[in-house]
Amino acid sequence: MKKKWLYAGMAVLLIVIVVAISAWQKKGTSTGSKTIEITIIDRTQEEEKQVFDQSYHSDAQTLTELLKECDDLNAEIEESTYGSLLTSIYGLDQDMNNGPWLVFESENNASCKDNGGMCPAMDDVVIEDGDHFTFALIASFS
Repeated sequence: MKKKWLYAGMAVLLIVIVVAISAWQKKGTSTGSKTIEITIIDRTQEEEKQVFDQSYHSDAQTLTELLKECDDLNAEIEESTYGSLLTSIYGLDQDMNNGPWLVFESENNASCKDNGGMCPAMDDVVIEDGDHFTFALIASFS
């Protein structure tokens, strides 16, 4: 009888471990080389203008890491209370108080889709192979 309880307890423990590991891996970072596409758009004028579109090969695990390693994007990032804050990219600057503002989105990144289609802070965006991010300078949020 004791052996049955021991086996049952071991089976439950094994299931808990497997579930914990799979949950940890799902939330973990993506390692290895991947291709990520970056598009930059200026939406402050009457007609929006695409100013940049390029693919990158990187081992970066987060969007912040990717932006820091891609020198040609000229990304300026400040540390804020909420983590990394993008203040400029490819010559498009934001003014946090009066606008214009920089925003980013992705239709295929898992971190963004898991948050109801809205990307979390750059430090929390785990990048995967094939992700496409669009950065836009906007004049208003309407």
